[in-house]
Amino acid sequence: MIVAPLHPNEKDRLRKLYEYDILDTEAEQAFDDLTSLASEICGTPISLISLVDPDRQWFKSKIGLEANETERDIAFCSHAVLQDEIFEVEDASKDERFADNPLVTGSPDIRFYAGMPLKSPEGLPIGTLCVIDKKPNKLNDHQRKALAILSREVIGQLELRLKTKRLEHANQQKTEFLSNMSHEIRTPLNAIIGFTEILLADKSSYLKNDKAIQYMESIDFSGKHLLSMINAVLDLSKIEAGKMDLEPAAINLVDTMDNLLQMLRVKAEQQGINIQHVHESDSQYDTWIDSGKFSQVIINLVNNAIKFSSPNSTIVISLHVENDELKLEIVDQGIGISKDNLAKIFDKYHQVSKSGTHGTGLGLSITKGLVELMGGRISIESEEGVGTAVTILLPLQSIPESSLVTEDKAELDIAAGLNVLVVEDNKINQILAKAMLENQACLVDVADDGLSGVDKATKGSFDLILMDINLPDISGLEAAERIKKHNPNANIVALTADIFVKDPNGLFNEKLTKPMTLEPLKATLHKTSQLIQQRG
Repeated sequence: MIVAPLHPNEKDRLRKLYEYDILDTEAEQAFDDLTSLASEICGTPISLISLVDPDRQWFKSKIGLEANETERDIAFCSHAVLQDEIFEVEDASKDERFADNPLVTGSPDIRFYAGMPLKSPEGLPIGTLCVIDKKPNKLNDHQRKALAILSREVIGQLELRLKTKRLEHANQQKTEFLSNMSHEIRTPLNAIIGFTEILLADKSSYLKNDKAIQYMESIDFSGKHLLSMINAVLDLSKIEAGKMDLEPAAINLVDTMDNLLQMLRVKAEQQGINIQHVHESDSQYDTWIDSGKFSQVIINLVNNAIKFSSPNSTIVISLHVENDELKLEIVDQGIGISKDNLAKIFDKYHQVSKSGTHGTGLGLSITKGLVELMGGRISIESEEGVGTAVTILLPLQSIPESSLVTEDKAELDIAAGLNVLVVEDNKINQILAKAMLENQACLVDVADDGLSGVDKATKGSFDLILMDINLPDISGLEAAERIKKHNPNANIVALTADIFVKDPNGLFNEKLTKPMTLEPLKATLHKTSQLIQQRG
């Protein structure tokens, strides 16, 4: 028996083999199909995808053989990887290189062998696709050609597998980066936006002149604009990762639109732009939809229409119901969009205008993702110099009976006296949360870390626990788990700057994202009050 020498580029060959990260992995159908096809075409009972490492040949896929590997010194494939083309042995029992080889004198009783080197794109042979018979044989030209084609397909599968793994790794790194960025930027923004809202909510007490109010409103606008830019990047990442969930609620679309347009008209009127809202009777617009995402779609589209409209023009927003679908149209008299730009209008980072009206280039891409997430469709028609019409079709879903709850004024004002525990290690965020809650007449206690939070929560009685996730000792998730073990009915709300935080065990009743603003906080306090009423 003659032992094959090492490959001239053995070090690089092994590096490439390890790069594929394929050794000792489970069977995969894509590879098994190729060995099955090779066996069928070549008319042999055995076919293998054999990968040669320093000590053995290991079979990624095998047909007609029980063994998973053999020693490298006795492997026919060790000889095959040294060749440029198919390595063929017609009768091993008569070949001095293999006549006394254990694989010939014993099981599997090899007589015929043909192996095509599996060459990476760099030309490095990592193993072979081989066919084996227990009787002498010889491939014809058709079979040799087929084996060569199949060997390239094996490498193609390995390259695809490698690229998929790299893409998954890159996506994981991107998620981790965005998670860290979210936390690091949102944490200081939490204080900037939160304290600004507190000051503006009580101008007469804190702000003594119009100049101070103007400066504070500028800080508020700039902080929220920066937050919207961050949210655009993070929202797109969540949509792409399939991590954005719907949170439907009972709303009236006309009322929601009126509230949104009241805010948007301020910006439009500053530019001399008129906004008209056309709709039929309000009652047919009661529906079950994610109010936050619907609102985000409207804000994105109307802001775009304002941005590209001329002074003294009109934006018409119409709502109609057609065949259990909501048809929403936003028509402006702006600069319009060229055919070339229209074809790429929903592409990420694509910007129609090269003027100073820059954003992230993500608004329409996010809008399309949100519309599709809600089960709808979006289309755009435009003519340069005339204007643009955006049409959205959304399914109208009936409101579940369980959600048809009547509320009176008294129920909306019972946040007063709620006992709230804030578990937060950042001192500035502690001060902010305490101020915001006390402004709502809540009783507030603060814990500096997770263990202190668990201790206070288990010894005291709290209607609501606001739990930061990134705590210095134990995580907010672990703290919540310990509290839930003591009191399964504990009302715990995650308070985090990380939008990618996961709650696999359902420990949190809901999540508040930093920067924490007054309206979401009020909604959480209202839900807490309702929960207390339901429990009696």
